Amino acid sequence: MTTPPRSAAQPAAQPGVRPAGEVPRLVAFDIDGTLLDSTKTPQPGTLRALEGLRSAGARIMLASGRPIPGLRALAERHGLGEDLILAGLNGSVIVDQATGATLARRPVPTQLAAELIATGSRHGVLLMLPHDDELIVADDGHPQAAHEAGGNGLSLRVVDDITSPGIEPTKILYCAERPVLESLEAELRSGYGKQIELTYSSPIYMEATAAGVDKSTAILDWCRAEGIDAAATVAFGDNGNDVTMLRAAGLGVAMGNAIPEAQEAADVVTSSNDDEGIARVLSRWVDVGELEPATS
Repeated sequence: MTTPPRSAAQPAAQPGVRPAGEVPRLVAFDIDGTLLDSTKTPQPGTLRALEGLRSAGARIMLASGRPIPGLRALAERHGLGEDLILAGLNGSVIVDQATGATLARRPVPTQLAAELIATGSRHGVLLMLPHDDELIVADDGHPQAAHEAGGNGLSLRVVDDITSPGIEPTKILYCAERPVLESLEAELRSGYGKQIELTYSSPIYMEATAAGVDKSTAILDWCRAEGIDAAATVAFGDNGNDVTMLRAAGLGVAMGNAIPEAQEAADVVTSSNDDEGIARVLSRWVDVGELEPATS
């Protein structure tokens, strides 16, 4: 039986979760639907909470399907700071923003990537391979390819044979309407289920990474590098690609607008991304200023 998720007013009490008085060592945030509200900006209480965390010595992680250049641009655009841990491409690339050091890179093996790409091609989906500051595609005329590249500060590079892109992809992005993606998902899980991780980051995006590589990997990789227990971490998310991260963190927090799977995976369900959901949880550790009462 699945235990119903707790509300923000009912903090998790399982072993390993940090007591309210101890500031977490790392707080990880998904972006869309979590760190950003429906106007695509962080809420005021969220920004105050981030400053409070930073002042208290906590590290802040952006954990996203976005590539690293897109995360850097987002951080600059919203004034999120220059000392973040950037966990891009669903945890397959991790960069310390302050030093520029790449902490981890976990590519999909070359032959496996070629097979995954070929399978997507047979289903007629748009295939996109983000890699460093490029987005590799077979068709740069597709509007979604231009949107994905432009939104993340990537240059489009067209290859004749996308199954042989000349790189080791860290993430394979499939774009199509949901029924097409679900058909593709069934084939990929049947043929490659033990070799890959598959997750949806939006209704039209499905993403493949190497087995064992997801947003939880980013948290655990960082904790190992720093010699820190995962119990000293908090993660916020709302979508399918956040589920493993919510389970891995010492305290997993689902937004009130999260999908049911994310809420079930979390220890706490807070209010929505439009209702200071992040600040309401982080207020147990840092000063977030005055917040409006939570809406029902």
